[in-house]
Amino acid sequence: MQPWMVTLSDSALTDIDDILEATLLVFGSIQLQRYSAQFQLAIKELEADGLDAALIKDRSDIRSGIFTYPLFRAGKGSPHHFYLRFRSDAEVKEVIILRCCTREWTRQSTSDVEEK
Repeated sequence: MQPWMVTLSDSALTDIDDILEATLLVFGSIQLQRYSAQFQLAIKELEADGLDAALIKDRSDIRSGIFTYPLFRAGKGSPHHFYLRFRSDAEVKEVIILRCCTREWTRQSTSDVEEK
């Protein structure tokens, strides 16, 4: 089976940088390592399973074609989610990560979810 290509938008990269920087400042290097590993694991899961990933949630309530994928925390709900789209045709299967935000972000503003 062809793996999915994962692409991060500039906004998603900025979100991740901001989350990791704040994590280091507030919680220290051990938590930074944990979060970094969670980001890497989530991306690997999306590369392997794409639209069939177990934790994918359709968020058409935000905008048509938007899905979320939580960053896993053992035994707890995840405060951070990838907001993403899928593109699939005969030549490419792509996961486009648009943003990485907290659940509270979806309540505050959905205008930053980019069209692509």
